Amino acid sequence: MFGTMTTSQERTTLSPFGVIKKIPLTLSRLIAELGPLDALFYLVQRVLVHCGKWAGVYRYYLYAQPIAAGPRLAERRRGGEVRIVEPGDPVLCAFPLDETVLAHRFGQDALCLAAVGANGKATGCLWLTLGPFLEDEVRCCFVPGPSGGACWDFGVYVAPEYRAGTTFARLWDAADELLRGRGVRWSISRISGANPVSRRAHERLGARCLGSASFLVLGGWQVMVSSFRPWVHVSLHKAQIPRLVVDAEPPRATLPLRADQ
Repeated sequence: MFGTMTTSQERTTLSPFGVIKKIPLTLSRLIAELGPLDALFYLVQRVLVHCGKWAGVYRYYLYAQPIAAGPRLAERRRGGEVRIVEPGDPVLCAFPLDETVLAHRFGQDALCLAAVGANGKATGCLWLTLGPFLEDEVRCCFVPGPSGGACWDFGVYVAPEYRAGTTFARLWDAADELLRGRGVRWSISRISGANPVSRRAHERLGARCLGSASFLVLGGWQVMVSSFRPWVHVSLHKAQIPRLVVDAEPPRATLPLRADQ
């Protein structure tokens, strides 16, 4: 996803034996960047990486972003084009996505918007579904709400050399125009707790955090703890998939009327 953590930065120090070694970013700086809980998840995940794909911990924040009423970029800054790409389009080769991932996404009727520069080079992409989305990193089905008024966005990617430019805003201007025409008011997404850059980028577009969902995966087992119903879910095999409704406009509780009203 657009924007990556810089926690892989390292500094050098002289060991007691006079050998220069690299040591990881200090824990205090990691906590300052992520916060205590997200830093803990990040460190545990780094340890579990060495166990292979059978174990992992994941913490996501669920964001709701309002669909803008008009373009954010001035016309003079809208270089290149943003278009919907279909399966097999050569543009897809520019993105770090293998055939399995592409099949999973297109198999859910997802739309892929690709930004192409004036030089014809693909600079980024953004994916949308107008209904539930089956996550591929953990077992979870995310349902954007309200029904008919929200979509799910994911897989936002901007090539590193274009992250200081307008690609991110161009993608969202195109997405907003497309979604406005379909009556969509909100775009819902999940952002990793280890990716504060992406969270800040979405917040600059007006997105707000609705809650979180955390997952522990051990082989075929999975435990989820979330701020959305069903709150806690234990899955003992791949067929058990929690379903989270992430509603940007949850119904407000109403007080009962008095008899004289």
